[in-house]
Amino acid sequence: MTTKKRKYKFSRIPVRGLSLQQRLPLLICILLLCIILVFSISSYITVRRSYLQAGRERLSSLSMQLSSLFGQTFQNFLQTARQAANQEELRAYLITGKAGYREAAIRKLEALRTDSANISATLYDTHKRPVLHIVRDSLGEKMPGDPGLLETAVPDAGVIGKLHQQHNRIYFPVLHKVKEGRETVGYLLRWRKLSTTQEGVQQLSQLLGSGAILYVANLDGSVWSDLVSPVDAPRGLADRSTGVHDFENGKGPAIGAIRTIQHTPWMIMIEFTQASLLTAPNRFMNWLIVAGMLFTAIGSFLAWLLSRNLTRPLKDLTAASSALADGDYTAIVPVERRDEMGKLARAFNAMSGKIREAHADLEKQVQETGLMNDQLRELSAHLQNIREEERIHIAREMHDELGQLLTGFKMDVISVKRKMGQPVDPKILTRLDTMEATSDEAIKFVRKLSAELRPSLLDDLGLIAALEWHSQEFERRYSIRTIFQSEMQEIAIAPLIGTGVFRIFQESLTNIARHAGAHQIKATLKLSNSSLKLTITDDGEGFDPDGQRKTLGLLGMKERAIMIGGELDIYSSPGRGTTITVTIPSTQLTGSGR
Repeated sequence: MTTKKRKYKFSRIPVRGLSLQQRLPLLICILLLCIILVFSISSYITVRRSYLQAGRERLSSLSMQLSSLFGQTFQNFLQTARQAANQEELRAYLITGKAGYREAAIRKLEALRTDSANISATLYDTHKRPVLHIVRDSLGEKMPGDPGLLETAVPDAGVIGKLHQQHNRIYFPVLHKVKEGRETVGYLLRWRKLSTTQEGVQQLSQLLGSGAILYVANLDGSVWSDLVSPVDAPRGLADRSTGVHDFENGKGPAIGAIRTIQHTPWMIMIEFTQASLLTAPNRFMNWLIVAGMLFTAIGSFLAWLLSRNLTRPLKDLTAASSALADGDYTAIVPVERRDEMGKLARAFNAMSGKIREAHADLEKQVQETGLMNDQLRELSAHLQNIREEERIHIAREMHDELGQLLTGFKMDVISVKRKMGQPVDPKILTRLDTMEATSDEAIKFVRKLSAELRPSLLDDLGLIAALEWHSQEFERRYSIRTIFQSEMQEIAIAPLIGTGVFRIFQESLTNIARHAGAHQIKATLKLSNSSLKLTITDDGEGFDPDGQRKTLGLLGMKERAIMIGGELDIYSSPGRGTTITVTIPSTQLTGSGR
């Protein structure tokens, strides 16, 4: 089974139907739009790229500064915490273990709780076994331990542990050595709350920039916080290394910078959404769009004014050209400019003047030629009439005078034969018979020649009888079947009209016999209210009327048709025969022709 592919035709924009005054502003508007569009897109891409690059550099710089700032803060914090861990009361209790020093050590540990960030404090011996433990009443004993921190080697400066989540809060441990001189006598472990208010975070975000988000997390990514409460790890950035990264945060493209914090197992991450970084480029793009629309409107208006200024002379020139084409040779174009359009208008006016003069000369020549043609046609008609009159006169003279002479000669021969005595010489009798037969042939020839010069039937019985007689004579002479049909028996027309129609019919049959090679001819004569029409059709070889050289026979037939006030048409094609039609208006039938 075959499938037919459908052909879809897409219609083009109908630019060809627009005028030049409409095309020019449209094309300039499209050109302006293309230029503004390309410029706007390229400018926006350049500005966007520069802003994103500046945002990455700024983010890297901010992350480094915050990491350094937090590192210095925790370094100072460790120094302060080391002083608290090496108080005399704590060293004395760890060294002696006596109950008298226990109360003093407890008071020192409770004194550490004055800082609201401190949650608990635990004193360990050298084997890292707890000997004293102080905790805030609100938490009880629910604070988790950090065995990993106790198992690590503790430097003299102290160590800060990982972030831990408890009760929707973030805590971290701080471990210090308690030393007596150079000897370590124990350890002080304190749990502190990551205490930062929401207002502080907002102020920090405003300091960082609009849309900036600050995170703190363990280096292994186990706990994340926004410095206020635990948060989920940022999507697409939780497993990234330090540096600046592009990622998707669930709200769109974003840029994040990760840095480690010195003296802690933590890292800091600052996040910017690309939308916040691209606020200025987007405003710039909006400004470009508004400016582009304004420039396009102004450019289109100026282009419209320019096209109107250019096409107004063209309209005047077009109107004048149309008037000139319609025959108004007085049309001129007003010249109001000195540029090329003004030169064109002056050239058109000069051309119009020359055409006007040439047209006047041509009309004069046409009138003279028409008058001459009329005179020649009248002369030709007069000559044709004289010819017909001469032919009538010759035919009558031949029929009457020469016919009578030949008839008298024949009667004399017969009389001589009767008066000759007997016996008659056979040679003389034979010669007399020959003279009688010759006189009969001469009489017949005179009658035939007289009929060809002017058929007596045309004068005696009319046009229809003459056409029928000539059809029969033509068929007898050339052995071409000729059928003549007439819708009426008699017709009253002027003698000149009848003679012209008969001569055209006669010339048509003669041309068919000479050139057509036809086997049958059909002629019809019809009379209607408007005209008399004679149609002659043959089945001959035919010819091309446009390519056929105009012969004298065809030209004579056309001129004869014109002289009797009619029209002759020829329809033919090679191999399909020829049809000749003579049409005479009814108003000309009873007149005198031309």
